[in-house]
Amino acid sequence: MPAYQSIDHVILRLHAAEPWFDLLTKTFALPTAWPLQHAEFATYGWVHVGNTDLELWAAASNADLPDHAQPPLFHGFALEPALPMPDALAHLVAAGIACKPARAFQTLDIDGNKVTNFTNSVVLGVSSPSCCMFLCEWDAHASIYPWTEADTPVTRRAVLSKALRDSGGGPLGLVGLNAIRIGTPDRDEHLRQWKSLSGSGSHPVQLTPEIVLELVPAEHLQVESLGFAVRSLEVARQFLSSRQWLDANSGNMLTISRQGLTVQLTEVAPHTHRG
Repeated sequence: MPAYQSIDHVILRLHAAEPWFDLLTKTFALPTAWPLQHAEFATYGWVHVGNTDLELWAAASNADLPDHAQPPLFHGFALEPALPMPDALAHLVAAGIACKPARAFQTLDIDGNKVTNFTNSVVLGVSSPSCCMFLCEWDAHASIYPWTEADTPVTRRAVLSKALRDSGGGPLGLVGLNAIRIGTPDRDEHLRQWKSLSGSGSHPVQLTPEIVLELVPAEHLQVESLGFAVRSLEVARQFLSSRQWLDANSGNMLTISRQGLTVQLTEVAPHTHRG
């Protein structure tokens, strides 16, 4: 069985979060999952993309990143455990996949009580300084700004997904994330571990029913590109072309490359539209 049930969010490391946040929420009209926050350690915010969120993170320091993987970059993604965190970690250990000890992040609720918001554990076997993969378990009632304590993670996702559907996916007609491409210096070993993590026996690895993972040879372990499904390639093509943002057009795939980040768009089959 898979060790996780969804991709909770994808981390996008940036030098400045504001321009990207405006681009995604205003130009592309994607729902705001977490309003832009300014803290001493980072500026950050979340944007909903249908079946997951993009976490935009501009750290005060990027010293944790190697020279070959400076922002902007897709730094990795969080996996929502399919089991309670202790059981999920035991499952991974049994599969021969090393993880860091789970770490809980806590804040005070409205009554001044310390509560756990979420618990993370880095999956060391498929991670590196340039590519961080981790389990992320939200508390059922994570009392963390800007979410109210009455909302659950499931409720929040449903509301955001409905907002995206109701808008028709914005001017791109976005449906959701459908592909991740990762470069790796040890393709065989990382393929083995991702197959164990996902329960998929194929390559590309079926991470979820909607998202596939392709592993390709590379000097460093790093997310090379993300792929998204859109309702209509022609609609997306016209929108991107009118703004001179289209870098490649193969007929069945559109490619956008900006500041070292690559995104590819493909058309989703009509019967898989979610509204």
